[in-house]
Formats: sequence, C-alpha cells, structure tokens
Amino acid sequence: MKKRIHAALPIRITYWDNETKPFLEMACTYDISERGARVTGLRSVKHTGEILAVERGRNKSFCRVVWIGEPNSELQGQIGIECVESDGTLWDNELQDMEEAYDPILTDGGLKKAGTFASHERRRRRERYALEGGAELIKQGSKTSFTVKAALLNMSEIGCLVSTKDALLPGTDLKLVLNIGDYEMALKGRVCHADERGVGIEFHEIRKGERQILQFLIRKLAEKHLEDTLQFEIHR
Repeated sequence: MKKRIHAALPIRITYWDNETKPFLEMACTYDISERGARVTGLRSVKHTGEILAVERGRNKSFCRVVWIGEPNSELQGQIGIECVESDGTLWDNELQDMEEAYDPILTDGGLKKAGTFASHERRRRRERYALEGGAELIKQGSKTSFTVKAALLNMSEIGCLVSTKDALLPGTDLKLVLNIGDYEMALKGRVCHADERGVGIEFHEIRKGERQILQFLIRKLAEKHLEDTLQFEIHR
C-alpha cells in the first residue's frame, strides 16, 4: 500500500507553452505520495499528458499531468501529477516524518454521524453503481497478515462489492486501496458478506483528503447510470 499524506506544501512549477517557452508558477500540494501529488492553485495546465518540472527546495523532478479536476465539480482547481523519472521523488522527508490520517466515512463536516441521515440521504449514500476498477485488500494483525488483489464490481459512498479468489470471512477488518481509472483512494472497512456474488465491504474510514474523490466518482457513476437508463427508455 502506497503511503499518501494530506499535506499543503508550497512548490514551484515550470511548464512550457506551444512555443516551448518556459513559464514559472507557484502552487501548493493537496496531498503527496512517493510517486506523485495532488496540486491546487495551478492555473496554466490545460491538458492531461503535459510535462511539468516540479521543485520543492533543492529537489526537482519532471512529472506528467494524469488528471485535471472538472469545472464545477468536487475536484475543481485540482490536478493529479505523477513522476516520470524512475528514481525521482520530492517528498522524502515529509513522507518519513508524517503518518497517514483517516476520517470517518459517515460524516458531513463532522456534524452528522452514522444513523442520523434522513431516509433519502441514506438511500442515496447506499445506491451502488457498477464500475470497472481494481482493489487491493490488506489485512494486518498480530496473528495473520495478507494482501489480496480483487476486481471492483460496484461501489457506493459507504461500501463496495469486489470479486476475488481468496476467501474472506465476514467481520474481517481491512484496508482497501481502490484504483478507478486515474484515481486512487484508500479506505478502511469490514467484510459484511461473502458469497457467490462477491465480497461485500462496508467502508468505515477514508484517507484524509480523499472524500472529494469518492464523492466525485459516485456522482459521475450516478450521472452515467441515469444517462444509460434514459437511453434504454428511449429505445425500448
């Protein structure tokens, strides 16, 4: 499981326009990992695939833009970057000194806890949508530790269904790393059922700073589901 820290660090970004002229811009990280970061305050990036020179102190690394937050979405103003150098990293000290933090999954600004949502909110949060993605399931304990790979079948704001060849018993506590397209999230949860349909996992906590990614992905899945339903009704 790759360590990712919610941290605001000032960085310098050099990018090149169509005439290959370099321009300097200041920005700030939203979170950092060994091979990349989520960045805010960068106004010049327009397209995925662009190469940027990222500097922090005396460290410098070339990175590729892997995603850009959509306007008027939960990720507006943010971009995801990934280092293109095999040994490049900018955050050695920060990643060594800081620990990952997690937030409860069922809160809204810390005001609402599990069981306090209106019935329509509970339905919306539990609505599951089919998708394609990968999952890494990690069990850590004094007696047994393991990591298994799984395919992500569907997901809601509070849980997911995965397919795996490995047996997982209900009640097992797990860390999960979900990879959906260019997005990655880490959560903690518990196996609530396991049968021929797959392994159902209920989310309890989400890595700090990644709630926006989860909400963005669920909204996009809901929009696609609605669009597919309307198309089916029209052509029925």
